[in-house]
Amino acid sequence: MNRNFIIIPVGDLEVNCVIYRCPETGCAVIFDPGDEAEKIVAAVENFGAVPKLILNTHCHYDHIGAVEKLKKKYYIPFMVHKDEKEYAVDPEKNFSVYSTGRISIEPDGYFSNGEKIPAGKSEILVIHTPGHTLGSCCFFIDGTILSGDTLFAGSVGRTDLYGGNEMQIIRSIKEKLLNFDDNTTIIPGHGRITSLKEEKRFNPFLQ
Repeated sequence: MNRNFIIIPVGDLEVNCVIYRCPETGCAVIFDPGDEAEKIVAAVENFGAVPKLILNTHCHYDHIGAVEKLKKKYYIPFMVHKDEKEYAVDPEKNFSVYSTGRISIEPDGYFSNGEKIPAGKSEILVIHTPGHTLGSCCFFIDGTILSGDTLFAGSVGRTDLYGGNEMQIIRSIKEKLLNFDDNTTIIPGHGRITSLKEEKRFNPFLQ
């Protein structure tokens, strides 16, 4: 895997919290810190990274459980797509009320489709991919797509929860993600790393 990324599986659902570190500046972005803040902090320190921002693909409870602690630890903002705000602040829509206890976090800012967010001297391209949630997004950086719960190795995200739509998630993947180079690495929100080439060939949902 690209040495500028590390993956930390966290929480009962083993969310892939991802840290990207700019190779030139050491500035880092934390993606989807779902739980176990102390574990993430230890990984950040071992990585020699300097966190500047938290970005989330979406705001179900298993992806936002450590956000508040990391915000306070590093004094950094938390950003999501504007259509994810209702999930971030509503424990019923992010399902924390049914699992870990109520989580409600007010985002510090919002990004939009096609926006390029600085990460040191690198850039993160935002790709709005609704279907799992209303504001689900993927991020492209350094030849890698962080696909959240939109695209998995051999599967796609569930669409039976609030804001989910089966036709929409397939359209998001086919119209937005499959246009990237086949050699693009995919880091999903859960499970193993894959590639766009592999998913085009073997993912039954994309045939």
